[in-house]
Amino acid sequence: MLTSCNMDTPAPGVLDDATAISDVSSAEYFRNTIYNGLRVYSAGSPIYGTELAMDQFIGLSTNGNRESQFANGGEINSSNTSITGFYGGCYSRIADANYFIEKANALLDGGSLNKQDALEVKRYIGEAHFARAYYYFFLLDHYCPTYDKAKGDQEGLGLQIQLVYNPTGDTSKYPGRSSMNASIKVINDDLDAAYKALKAYEDAGNAANTVAGSSYLSSYAVEALRARFALAIGDYETAVTSAQAVIANTNYQLLTGQAYVDMWNDANVSELIFSPFVDATEAAYVSSTCDGWNEWWSDVQQSDYIPTSQVVLSYTVNSNVNDWRFFAFFKATNVKVQGGTTQTYVFNKYPGNDALITDGTNHYKNTPKPFRLSEQYLILAEAAAMAGDKDDIANDAYNELIKNRYRDYAETNLVGQDLIDAIRYERGKELIGEGFRMSDLRRWKVGFDRDQEYDLNSLVAESRTIAGLNTSYAADDYRYVWPIPYDEMAITPALAGQQNPGY
Repeated sequence: MLTSCNMDTPAPGVLDDATAISDVSSAEYFRNTIYNGLRVYSAGSPIYGTELAMDQFIGLSTNGNRESQFANGGEINSSNTSITGFYGGCYSRIADANYFIEKANALLDGGSLNKQDALEVKRYIGEAHFARAYYYFFLLDHYCPTYDKAKGDQEGLGLQIQLVYNPTGDTSKYPGRSSMNASIKVINDDLDAAYKALKAYEDAGNAANTVAGSSYLSSYAVEALRARFALAIGDYETAVTSAQAVIANTNYQLLTGQAYVDMWNDANVSELIFSPFVDATEAAYVSSTCDGWNEWWSDVQQSDYIPTSQVVLSYTVNSNVNDWRFFAFFKATNVKVQGGTTQTYVFNKYPGNDALITDGTNHYKNTPKPFRLSEQYLILAEAAAMAGDKDDIANDAYNELIKNRYRDYAETNLVGQDLIDAIRYERGKELIGEGFRMSDLRRWKVGFDRDQEYDLNSLVAESRTIAGLNTSYAADDYRYVWPIPYDEMAITPALAGQQNPGY
């Protein structure tokens, strides 16, 4: 819930609100909380939840009902534990950011810091603004409708905005939902603050985090998030400008061939704009994104959700594999089906990193990869194509990406809907399993029906879940927007009448 507990009573042995950030060292220590939250929301169920709910995967009847609350359309409701957990988790981390921003600014205003320490604290504040923008965008993208300018000022469609740390058990003080325009302004203001602080830090001679694979945020990570956000709300000019700014940094390079395949094993970082730190000592605090699809850590033949045959075959031409992503994302292996085992293609985009094994068992954990260069090329291509007068920019971005993905490729020059369709097709192939699919289909106003043929193996076809096959979304399906959690609605008077349609 938004603010569901009374934190007025200090816990024994814990610094209280007034004294927890009193110097640079304590600010840096609290900053770890900011990064830990970003790591949590860039791996595991926040990533695979929306993917399993959409069109690219289908469940097998041997999956033990795991993740069915996402995968089976009828279980998207306001009491869904994951949907309520994501909502509350975001607001908990927003409260952390609010607290840090307030206390760190007070530390700056106290005048006790030297110039270098002040620069560091300003950097930390910028990172907290980035984190708050990240969580508010997650909420906007999952719990609010696609932006409609005509309804931009309508109250009750946007976020519950809380920008001040003020924990209380008085539910009458909990905010209702704002307008979409107000929500968008909050996110843009945070991105502006984050960019200003991080750019100032970099311009002062601290450019180490502007290289590929950085474990810390940079001004380029801010631009990457701004481009993603701008595309989602239809601000195509900003999406183009921000994506171009990221692509212009030659420290980031698209990978191709085996180097791209190895990236998913954490072997290469050239495409990574920001990648939260993980090593063996931190592995226990990182979720396995692989678990959404496969329970290999407990049974090497247990695949709960597999890619549809249409997805697998989209990476082939006349039964020949011409796409490096095929080798990175899929593998042929034996899986359990009704009555035994059989071989088919499973999703292997998150194969696990041996360096993160701590107890002798491979839990298939990888370093999270929330911002990759390829996404920026796809944002640039789509935003430029949708802008209506930038087809040359769109084609250049499209061609640059896919020439690094296909073994054999002839450059194309498309226009109009053909260009838009080609970009969408490649976006679906490149970003599969990375948490974008629900947002994409909703933005494109495209529905789907999972009741498709499975041409790769008849035993697998017969073992697909009935509920999964019966799931279909209309282009304007209400489930493309998740419900405000029931508990939050029940305790917050200001939310009365503000539930999303259909719930």
